[in-house]
Amino acid sequence: MTGFLEALGKKAAERWLVLLVLPGVLWLATALVAVHLGHRNALHPGVVVDWISRWTKVPHPSGLLVAILVGTLVGSAAAGLAATGVGWVLRRAWLTSGRRRPARWLVEWRRARWRRESRRVEVLVAEAIGAAGTASEVVTGPGIAEALARRDAVALEVPDRPTWIGDRWRAATVRVRRAYGLDLTVVWPRLWTVLPEQLRTDIAAAQLACTSAAGLTGWAVLYAALGVIWWPALLIGVVVAGAGVFRARTATATVCDLVETAADLYGHALAEQLRITVSGALTTDVGDEISVRLRKDPSAEPG
Repeated sequence: MTGFLEALGKKAAERWLVLLVLPGVLWLATALVAVHLGHRNALHPGVVVDWISRWTKVPHPSGLLVAILVGTLVGSAAAGLAATGVGWVLRRAWLTSGRRRPARWLVEWRRARWRRESRRVEVLVAEAIGAAGTASEVVTGPGIAEALARRDAVALEVPDRPTWIGDRWRAATVRVRRAYGLDLTVVWPRLWTVLPEQLRTDIAAAQLACTSAAGLTGWAVLYAALGVIWWPALLIGVVVAGAGVFRARTATATVCDLVETAADLYGHALAEQLRITVSGALTTDVGDEISVRLRKDPSAEPG
């Protein structure tokens, strides 16, 4: 037990160091550069080099050095916590429903894009059917596949969220509900218990990647804030934000694919654990029964 706690503490310390302190030290160093360069000397790093040379040539008391070290650790940890908090807010924004303006405008814009790409797919399919004579003889060519890829790049289902990430999460629930009748909002905690360890590990790793990506976008906001006094920091923020959003989309796609995989492969096992008879493949009727049972809705109780 002691060994386990020591290993757990060591792992937590490593995560604290990698996710908070080291990125925080880098941000503090950037802030120091921003303060000394400003907009006037934004592209003259020699100013900072000269300042560091002058500072190091002067002897400083050990107490001051210890205070600087402690202040750096505390400041970097505080910056890391701030970036984590900003990342959490951004992640909530990615998942917003978009019922109010201006988020609703984004939903309408994405929906118009999706429908435009969908019409292109329909036109290509109609042309292929006309050339083949019957729908059964149509062979999906590269043109149709490319058009489908463009439509799916907007969203897998008709967009209903202002962001791609929000729509990808929604698409997972819609697709599972349509295929098996399972309401993932209710079913997922129980489905998790019947998954094999490897799949649960993969899902947890993908979910952690989503959280880390959100934290990276939080750092982007902190770097962009330094642009008020040093404009190159704004460019750094834009680059970091782009990397964070790209990682967030990739991680979201991975975790949603894994969640759908869990429903595809182990929805049957959940039905068996609930003592619901399943003969053959999992049907929407069985999935609806599972969802209703797990929802425990009092209105569903017999009178």
